[in-house]
Amino acid sequence: MNSEAIIRRSMLFAGLSDEDITKIASIANSRAFKRGQIIFSEGEAASAFYLVVYGRVKVFKVSPEGKEQVLHIIEVAEPFGEVPVFSGDHFPANASALEDCQTIVFPRSAFLELLKQEPSLAMNMLGLLSKRLLRFTRLVEELSLKRCRQGLPHTYSI
Repeated sequence: MNSEAIIRRSMLFAGLSDEDITKIASIANSRAFKRGQIIFSEGEAASAFYLVVYGRVKVFKVSPEGKEQVLHIIEVAEPFGEVPVFSGDHFPANASALEDCQTIVFPRSAFLELLKQEPSLAMNMLGLLSKRLLRFTRLVEELSLKRCRQGLPHTYSI
């Protein structure tokens, strides 16, 4: 599948014109990763974000004790690593290939320049990021409530 077809399938770019999709594809590169290969590490400068062409990617955090918490499994046509690209920050988590995968890589500087020229693209991305924030908020709530319930002693009525 070519880059433009995958870009067109992504929620991040939904509703954009063929001309806009062509512009986005023109700044992108392709990069393959082998199963288990690290794509980026927590704390690394976010110089690009990615879109999966085939395969799956795991975004995760590792606790000081070495316990892994999976934050998201990225499927075909899903973007990842985009949040710190906009904030100019570092990646807040790790990403690795769950299986051999191909990605489209969007360099930060070229993409930000394109956003300045195409405000509708920025609006689509705000929508996606808002949905992800809501999902992560729910995850935090679920994990917090689960830990609270597990931490309470069992009480029995007679």
